[in-house]
This record gives sequence, structure tokens and C-alpha cells, in this order.
Amino acid sequence: MTENGRVSWSAPDARPYATPAVPPYAVPRPSHWRADLVRTGFVAAVSVLLGAPVGLLWSALAPHAHVQIDAAGANVVDGATEVFIASDGWFLGLTLVAGLVVGVLAWLAARHSAPFVVVGLAVGGLAAAYVASKVGVRLGQDALTTVVQNGTKGRYTANVALQMKQAILVWPIAAMAGFVVPLLARVDQID
Repeated sequence: MTENGRVSWSAPDARPYATPAVPPYAVPRPSHWRADLVRTGFVAAVSVLLGAPVGLLWSALAPHAHVQIDAAGANVVDGATEVFIASDGWFLGLTLVAGLVVGVLAWLAARHSAPFVVVGLAVGGLAAAYVASKVGVRLGQDALTTVVQNGTKGRYTANVALQMKQAILVWPIAAMAGFVVPLLARVDQID
């Protein structure tokens, strides 16, 4: 109330209710979907290109089966499954390492495009593992096929095909793990 008995009213100060300034790190990054798609394609392409060298490495390091060609035809001498299991084990180990390396490199190069890059790692890793499984078996297969068709007697070595087909999932899973673990450790660096 005022001196003459009238009630006066004044507007409250608006400053306490003003919106605080947004810190610069909280401002969302504008969408650069074209650049994100290019990074995704690059990550997938690099993964696929690494598939052939990993397949060659698998062929060189994994144990080989022995094929005996005689009058009865061509027979695998290694009746035991150790050769097949060891070959799959080498494939799993090599694709695990390759996937982790690709995932960490993708984190270092393209973490700003995180959701897109994860898709690139999954698709590229799956294709790369498939390429590795085919290249690793293919090496020397033509020469062995020619020897078998000609019936040339003797004992020969052959690359073992991947027995556990689910093993091609190791590369993309390892690549995504190699990307996501640093992502979770350094969430503050994501734009």
C-alpha cells in the first residue's frame, strides 16, 4: 500500500527468470549428413580392403589339410578334426585383431560421425570377414584341382575352408567393440 491508501504494483525483476546462457559444448552440432555418409563409406571400404590381406595371412598361418591322391581318388588324410578346429581358431583370432584395429582407427578418425560409422563398421566388417574366408581358401586351390583332375598320385596340402560359418561375425563385433569402448571412455569428446 502507498501513502494515500492505494495499492501499487510493480513488475518483478525478470533477470532471475532469464534463461541461462548455453555453454558452447552443449550446443548441438549441425547435421552434416553428407560428410557422415562419406566417412561411413570410407570406413566400410577400408574394412573390405583389409579382408584380402587377412585372408592371405590366415592361409599362411593356419594349418593345412593333407590330401592323398591314389587309385581310389582324392582323400583327406587328416581324419582328425584338429586341423579344422585350429584353422577356424586362426581365423577367429586374426579377424578379432583386425576388427579391433579397424574399430579403434575409426574412433580416432571419425568419432564425430558415431552412429553412421558404427553402421559402416558392421557392414564393412561383415563383408571383410567374408572376403577373408574366401581368399584364404582360394590360395592354391586351382593347382590342387588340376592335380586331382589329372589323377596325379601323391600327397598334397590344401587350405581348409572355414567350418564355423558364424565366425565371420567376429570381425564386425570386434570392430564395433573397438569403436564403442573408447566412445564410452571419452563421451565428452563427441560432438
